[in-house]
Amino acid sequence: MDKSFEYVDFPNIRYLIKGLTFRVSRCAEVLDKLLVEFNKETQIPDRIVLWNGEDPSSRSPLHFPGRGRFIIEINELLTKKGRLHTVQLSENTAEKEPAPVVFLKMHSPSLNIPMRTEIPLRALIKGGVSLGDTYSVYLHALLCDDGRHFIYYGVTKRGWNVRWNEHALSAIRGESQRLFPLKLKELMDARLTQLYGTGSALPRLTGIISAICGVGLSEDQAMESEEYLVDKYSLASKYPNGLNMIPGGRARGRNDSARLE
Repeated sequence: MDKSFEYVDFPNIRYLIKGLTFRVSRCAEVLDKLLVEFNKETQIPDRIVLWNGEDPSSRSPLHFPGRGRFIIEINELLTKKGRLHTVQLSENTAEKEPAPVVFLKMHSPSLNIPMRTEIPLRALIKGGVSLGDTYSVYLHALLCDDGRHFIYYGVTKRGWNVRWNEHALSAIRGESQRLFPLKLKELMDARLTQLYGTGSALPRLTGIISAICGVGLSEDQAMESEEYLVDKYSLASKYPNGLNMIPGGRARGRNDSARLE
């Protein structure tokens, strides 16, 4: 699609949501219209464009003093007349993370659970780098009905959703001994048994959140970021709900380098 948007970087939004159920062109349209109106009120989209164009090595973190975190939610709903896309903007003053974010909200019909993808707004706005040949660091959080959430961090150069599909397929087939697909399969099976079987006493999956923690990164930046996040939040030997079996980044060595490609 070759369509001009005032703020949305179409190649980047296509790259980041490819493989999801969302219609990319319609997503871009509703997001761009909201950003145009948002800019009339605050000039914040214009400021993000300028920030995107600054030297990454010298620019300050993206934030807007005196304001809360701006969250844009995009929903894709299936209706009798086809797909309906809605978008809304909110400002959360209680959020510790200041950078604006886009939530893509979905629903799994087979599991009957909510799913959400979180993408930094600046990655979808013009002025930044093309993402096609860069690295991303991502998070998957598996929510279950006993109040726990299981955390996995990863890094890839092929697109975060490519890696998610590989994890999910591995879980469905039961062909991996890695903690993440094993836990995903365990929670999904318990949920399916609850829905279509006789019930299960095991913890059940109640939702999935995927977050793009870093995007447009060099290999060194991605390695450093993943190593820090895994060590701080999700290394299984340190945290009971962590699903990373080995340290992240350079600390893991070269044994798992294929997933970066």
